Amino acid sequence: MHIQPKQSPQGKKTNRRLNVSKLEWHSVHQNLSEDLNSKLDHFSFATNCTAEYWAAFRDVVYNTAVAHLDQNTHKDRHWFDDNDEDIQTLLDEKRQTFRSLQQDTTSSSKKAGYNTIKCKVQAKIREMQDSWLNRKAVEIQKYADSNNSKCFYNALKTIYGPQSPGTSPLLSADGSTLLNDKNAILKRWAEHFNNVLNRPSTINVEATDRMPQVAINISLVEPPKESEV
Repeated sequence: MHIQPKQSPQGKKTNRRLNVSKLEWHSVHQNLSEDLNSKLDHFSFATNCTAEYWAAFRDVVYNTAVAHLDQNTHKDRHWFDDNDEDIQTLLDEKRQTFRSLQQDTTSSSKKAGYNTIKCKVQAKIREMQDSWLNRKAVEIQKYADSNNSKCFYNALKTIYGPQSPGTSPLLSADGSTLLNDKNAILKRWAEHFNNVLNRPSTINVEATDRMPQVAINISLVEPPKESEV
């Protein structure tokens, strides 16, 4: 008995992953559900071949999902958008004005023009950063409301960036020396928590004397009887 191994298709284009994170938005989820139900209600394929029927069904579902979810592509997570035409136009104008000023540094009009375009660029960059932070804030709040801790912390990492692998320096106890050595930093942390967690307790004797006293139950000292056990 000879079984021919299944050969992998050569040169066949695989379907790219969809941006399923959009399904968290109620409007996208609802539109996709309605569109998919409508297309499946009118889906018909005149064939008795299960493989061909499944391929047609798969294509209908996938193409419908692509129309609503788009394909999952890598995007720049930084707030500065290199593809923004407005900022690129301003940057090109700023570079051109700067080159013109370098050729004639004594010209007051060119210097004023350069300062003007420089202010426009800075204002546009601040606007881009504020818009990006506002969108991220809405996104993080959405993850917090849905208890999606993974996406929540990933969004925070996008804003604050990865943690530095190095150890942050510390000040000594008297605040006069900056500690950079790893062993000295660990020793300082141990000293800090020892002082915080092992502080001597102070008891107000007068307050304890005012507390009502309960008579000592001497019978508790005696061993239990067999009937009590």
